[in-house]
Amino acid sequence: MSAVAKKLHHFVPRFYLDAWAVDDKVCCLQSGRVFQPNVRNVGAENHFYRLRELQPSDVAFIHETVINDSPERLKSMHLQLLQQFMTPHAAKAHYQKESSSHSGILAAIDKDIAEANENFHAKIEQSFQPYLESLRGGDLRFLSNDNDGVAFYRGLAVQYTRTNHRRRIEMLMPIEERSRFERTANIISHMLALNLGYSLFNAHPRMSILLIENETDVPFLTSDQPMINIAAKFNDHEAPVAFEGYYPVSPWRALLILEAGSEFYPRNASVTAMEAHLWNLRIASRAYRQVFSCSREQLETVRADLPVFVDSL
Repeated sequence: MSAVAKKLHHFVPRFYLDAWAVDDKVCCLQSGRVFQPNVRNVGAENHFYRLRELQPSDVAFIHETVINDSPERLKSMHLQLLQQFMTPHAAKAHYQKESSSHSGILAAIDKDIAEANENFHAKIEQSFQPYLESLRGGDLRFLSNDNDGVAFYRGLAVQYTRTNHRRRIEMLMPIEERSRFERTANIISHMLALNLGYSLFNAHPRMSILLIENETDVPFLTSDQPMINIAAKFNDHEAPVAFEGYYPVSPWRALLILEAGSEFYPRNASVTAMEAHLWNLRIASRAYRQVFSCSREQLETVRADLPVFVDSL
């Protein structure tokens, strides 16, 4: 095992993006440019998951903004997670007070600070992968099992909160407050994912969970924000009061999680080319930084139509 901590952290799983890749390359739209990188080099940032040392005021902030209003049965899990994420920096501070003979221990702690959160995400993603394969095969039967449902909704929620949380903060937070955000973002995104996954699981009996098919020549796109809340208004800066999900699982199939009587309920199980394009604009408009496709032409079409679409929201 390497003693050198990984620098590049992936926040979109490779196994998810492989459905859009051709010969290990995926078409990507970023900052107005369409290019075709290796799938290993997208959906990633340096030190994205690195644990930051929390100040006492940060801990109070996490309690006030997330833990205090969380469901009672989740609060102990949040507290345990908070302690888990604070331990490496506390251990580092302890050993730094000792002699230099602890250099090996400090190196191991630094590696943990750099990689522990990514490894935690990887475990959640690994448990989610079989459900993604079922979705790609058009199979929703796993949702009839409560244990599978809990794991599925948590995995789905993680894919929603880890970049959506950052994007919303970047849009709304004053620059002088972003240092706190950088320190607390990783732990808060996990807590929000737990809360959302719990809410979706409890709402499951009254929601419509369905797959839509795309047999057109306009493939579904995805992005580095693969799960979106279509019930949230694009320019609404308040926390959304409802959640309805859209999650493309391949260029030819997507998952919808809808309230009864939703305006997004499809007329047919198979979308038209125009409907596919509209779904693509929705997911592109909510991307963190990158939009992905198996078709360069489709990305160029979305790039051209996206400004007008966003202005109409």
